[in-house]
Amino acid sequence: MISIPLGLLGAVGRSNRVPILDQAIATFVELIRNVPLLVVLYLLFYALPARIRLTALEAGVLALAINSTAFCIEIFRGGFSAIPRGQYEAASALGLHPVLAFRLVIFPQLLRVVFPALGNQVISVVLGSSVAAVIGVPELTYETLSIGSMTFRYFELFVLAAVCYIIAAQLIGLVWRAAGVFLAARQPAR
Repeated sequence: MISIPLGLLGAVGRSNRVPILDQAIATFVELIRNVPLLVVLYLLFYALPARIRLTALEAGVLALAINSTAFCIEIFRGGFSAIPRGQYEAASALGLHPVLAFRLVIFPQLLRVVFPALGNQVISVVLGSSVAAVIGVPELTYETLSIGSMTFRYFELFVLAAVCYIIAAQLIGLVWRAAGVFLAARQPAR
């Protein structure tokens, strides 16, 4: 999921105290978080100039990535604010280069704080992918609509689609929690 590393970069950009960068990222986050995913999808698929024409799949993936990146930036920004200022000062007092301090001191704590919220965001992206059906991306909801138009058994098909989404969300949550336990076991105790 491309939005997780982009979200981390965006949150680092917001915390660097460069006013123009901070304001640009904050504006991006506010715009995207306050515009429905469907509108972003329509803008990318229908409103771009002909020279930048995207396929339905490209527009769907890009819209989900843009939308999710805005939320990931806020997740990571909240994680940074949850780390006590003393941790940054301690890393500096040890003479660690800022990149090394981030990798060894800040990032492990950040990951522990944001990991559950990132799992929720991954599930949101999977569930949000159903919106891409409106531009013809062949995913579960699109296929359900397609089969329903031939059989006229929409109720049964959408119940089945809902069950598939529930199973997918539960499996992703299970794998995410297992990954969290694995990562926590590899971290030294506080």
